[in-house]
Amino acid sequence: MTHKLTDCKMSESEMGGAIEHWLGFQDKIGRAFMMNEDALKYPLSDYLVNGGGLHINTIELEYPHPNFPNRLVDAVITDNQDIGRKDSENLVNAYELKLAKTETRYDPEKKRIFNDLIRMNMANQHSTGKCYFIITGKSIHFERDFRNHKVNGTDFYRKWFKFVKGDEATFQVNTETDNTYKDIYDSFIEKYKERFQGSGSLTLPKEITTTCEFITAFKSQLVPYITGIWSVK
Repeated sequence: MTHKLTDCKMSESEMGGAIEHWLGFQDKIGRAFMMNEDALKYPLSDYLVNGGGLHINTIELEYPHPNFPNRLVDAVITDNQDIGRKDSENLVNAYELKLAKTETRYDPEKKRIFNDLIRMNMANQHSTGKCYFIITGKSIHFERDFRNHKVNGTDFYRKWFKFVKGDEATFQVNTETDNTYKDIYDSFIEKYKERFQGSGSLTLPKEITTTCEFITAFKSQLVPYITGIWSVK
């Protein structure tokens, strides 16, 4: 059966649940040690086809970012149902995925997460649908190293993310003065300015907004894995 994009029944809640269940299954059969960020593309893709009703050819893994062709987005949906990429195809949705882990509390991972957010912010200007940041991991890591990680007594990631479905977080970027965040923002420019393709030179946006589309509803003591999904604009 051939599905059109207009037939897509994608639900962020079902998507988050599918990722959690897949991780839980891998854990139960003894494959937890094999989990990495690359592996997260597969339960996402499986859901989009079998749960969301998308044509498999519209899903691309490791897709060049519209502004950084040598930097790959983890997964995208395009309007091209043919095998192989076309110059005329349009970006519909984009997804960046992260695994919550001990390292999530350290600066290199904070930079990687922000880089995902700003890339999704920029991809959103080229897409006809939402662009997403997804993070999942064992409950202890999601809670301790991501949601409740503190810097100088303040929850670091709560500046970028809300943890109640439907809530938005809007944070200033190009006018940030707190070096805890400013250094991370400036590092993006230094890392990506030579790779940028677009009008003018690469600059930081005024602000980025994330919307919590899904968050595991159960208490962390009751579930082995927690997943959060945010749209980014």
